[in-house]
Amino acid sequence: MNRRSGTGVTRGASRAGSWLAGALLALGAVIMAPGGVSAAMAADVAPGDAVFIGSKEGYDGTGIYPIWSSGVQEGEPDYWAYCIEHDVAARTGLLGTAGDLDSYLGQNRFTDPAVAGKVLWVLANSYPAVSLEDFGAAAGVPGISRNDAIEATQYAIWRYTELDFDAPWAWETPDSEAAYWHLLDGANASPGLTPGDLQVTASVTAPSAAQSAGSLVGPFTVSTDQASVVVSVDPAVTVTDAAGTPVDLSTVVDGQELYLDLREATAAGSATVRVTAVGSTGIGAVISVPNAPGGTPTAEDHAQSMILVAPDTAETTGEAAVDWAALPGAAEPVIGTSLVDAADGDRVLGANGGTVIDTVSFQNLVPGTEYTVVGELMRKSDGQPTGITGSTTFTPTSANGTVDVSFVVPEGFAGDVLVAFEWLYLGSDLDGEPIAGHTDIDDAAQTVTVEAVAPGGPTTPNPGAPTVPTPGGGNLAATGSPAPTMITAAALAALLAGVILMRVRRRAVDA
Repeated sequence: MNRRSGTGVTRGASRAGSWLAGALLALGAVIMAPGGVSAAMAADVAPGDAVFIGSKEGYDGTGIYPIWSSGVQEGEPDYWAYCIEHDVAARTGLLGTAGDLDSYLGQNRFTDPAVAGKVLWVLANSYPAVSLEDFGAAAGVPGISRNDAIEATQYAIWRYTELDFDAPWAWETPDSEAAYWHLLDGANASPGLTPGDLQVTASVTAPSAAQSAGSLVGPFTVSTDQASVVVSVDPAVTVTDAAGTPVDLSTVVDGQELYLDLREATAAGSATVRVTAVGSTGIGAVISVPNAPGGTPTAEDHAQSMILVAPDTAETTGEAAVDWAALPGAAEPVIGTSLVDAADGDRVLGANGGTVIDTVSFQNLVPGTEYTVVGELMRKSDGQPTGITGSTTFTPTSANGTVDVSFVVPEGFAGDVLVAFEWLYLGSDLDGEPIAGHTDIDDAAQTVTVEAVAPGGPTTPNPGAPTVPTPGGGNLAATGSPAPTMITAAALAALLAGVILMRVRRRAVDA
């Protein structure tokens, strides 16, 4: 048949008898203001939940019903519902029971899974699952009225639950008819949807380990079956990845780990991380309605069965809270260093170079938080860097402790006095400012002397090196101090013998 023909189901047939009488029954329900679909966050509806059914909105013969998932008509509705059965009286102002597709009590074509799949497709692609503006644009009728969109959707549902052919109905307006055919074109071309296709999940888990201020608090792990979710934190705080890099909270994906950046915080506190996905799992739930308040609907005795649809503004959310302790002592991190030759533990290095170890002591760090120590050897003579660097990334188990940083000194520094400068960073990202440092050019504890090589003679300490204590006792030559002048007895005897010999030879020459 020509789907645009004027023949087919009449308006009288679509609105006659028990359907019209049942639709007019509103038991104490309050009609909502005609402001459209609520932007309320849809609460999950699980099988067995009691939901409150509000008064029908739309044209006389077709309509949509506001649904409150809490079972109490309070505030904006969470969902809306369309009728599944054409010839069963509808009841409102009472509680219905939510269920899956198998809970359907009616006897029409909706019991066929293929038909139910078409109905689910219509729900997912019509108003209010799609905004009125977007639905009108998709249907080729921009500016479609809300009642026309509702009529088109309800007739499209009944086309599958009551008929086995594409029939024209008695339309209120041409826009309603155009939107109806748009839905049928899509549903007929589709294999249909399943409840699984309409699932929307969004959740987040909090870190299980104890957390502390002055660190990256986390990880919070996000789970969702959507392409992405939006994340928010209350109170607001910067959210980063494990390296401390801020993340885009509008496109967080499944499995992503998030951290609260509390590196600058010292006080105890708490926060709640929330993830939000567009859409709701409640779409497609079947509502079985009793014929009397407090009654139990059965296959033999029930009012109009309905099917839920979530508005395009519906959201599925999950949240997790975390507490963190105050930064231990709430004191600033402090570091100190002690530099020695790795070979023998003293502060003298061979003229050909070698490895020196700087033991960095730290205080007031946050256990369980990653830090990095970065150091460079400086020339004491002019305070300039040598380019000899070292670093260590570590995670302390206590607030105070030590960590070693190694430096490899190559040849070419014989006779130099080298001083280790160290900086402490939070995490492994070195682009920011260090949180502590130790850069005292005159600190003997972070100083080593590289032996000088005397021309044609043995390697000797640099005579210009300062005298500093060594771990094993004794002193090293110090820059600016007098050179040692002690002469041994053997050296003095050798000197006198030489003088006497020269005199003897001079006398022999004179004779």
